[in-house]
Amino acid sequence: MVRHGAAFRRGEGPKKLPTEPNPAGLGPDPTMTYVSPEGNRDIALLLLFAPRGVVEMRCAPPSSTEVVAESWLDDRVLELKLRSASLQRVVTVALLTPRDWNARGNRRWPTLYFLHGADDGPDCWIHKTDLPARAAELDALVVLPEAGPMGFYSDWLGPDSHGVVPRWESFHLGELPAVLAQRYAAGGPRAVAGVSMGGHGAIRYAARHPGLFTVAVSYSGLLHTTRAGMSALIGWLMVRQRERPFALWGSPWRSRQRWRAHDPYHLASALRGTRVLLTAGTGRPAPGDPRVRGSGLMEAVVAASTADLAGRLAALGMPAQLLRVPGTHDWPTWQRALERSWPFVADALKVA
Repeated sequence: MVRHGAAFRRGEGPKKLPTEPNPAGLGPDPTMTYVSPEGNRDIALLLLFAPRGVVEMRCAPPSSTEVVAESWLDDRVLELKLRSASLQRVVTVALLTPRDWNARGNRRWPTLYFLHGADDGPDCWIHKTDLPARAAELDALVVLPEAGPMGFYSDWLGPDSHGVVPRWESFHLGELPAVLAQRYAAGGPRAVAGVSMGGHGAIRYAARHPGLFTVAVSYSGLLHTTRAGMSALIGWLMVRQRERPFALWGSPWRSRQRWRAHDPYHLASALRGTRVLLTAGTGRPAPGDPRVRGSGLMEAVVAASTADLAGRLAALGMPAQLLRVPGTHDWPTWQRALERSWPFVADALKVA
């Protein structure tokens, strides 16, 4: 099992990670570069204090995705640290590995992507739902990628608060699948699901890349982002994360075509051939649910946008499955939705 790389001094190149015996066949790949956490810190300090010209030179995108570290969180959960060329930073991806999985074997495994929501991270699916237990019964590799607090699963138009123009869509659908196929035995068919911001990402990824995913599932996703009032909501969410609202897709007035190009409602026709399931809460807490201020109103907004997309798909002659579950914009609701949607996902991938 590969855990962490050794530190390297300033002026030295990155060192290879040591190999330890591992039943899953993991270990350093001589065709890829590994950088230690200490090395990342040194590079970050250099970028912080270097003159402007040096910073610009150092921030040039690397030529390939770098695997910084691999570490097992338990006997089934493998955490990856990847330096992304599209993001110019190190990001986390968790893999829920199937029984008998071997990264160096000849078998290719169906791949399920589960996308997190705003102000959250990949481990939300591990700690707030029973997804790990469900995944343990599948012959499939479950991928939990990082998407930033407010990345919105998009290639941004302008720089974020770190001064970098993040390209989350390019990372998730370009870099990441290549690494997973090369090193972690990922194959097809593929499914994608997401919660809240991730629900938007799941449906939009499937629409913008027809044929890539067999199944797309949204749990309380914002699915009609050009609907009246939505640009103000997204702008508020961006400001809450200390990001410039127009850095995402530009002005909702001057860049209306770009907004439409990222709106699942306007991309609905591209979902033909993809099995789609949309879920939303009722906006009222179920008995025993915690009371979270604003979560009922937020779920009402989400439910309206979900109904818009469902209606649009039906008008196109390609109706999606629509589930309404008790609850608000919170994890108890999404756990209930996960339970009800799981047979749909497993059956569509033929991995039940």
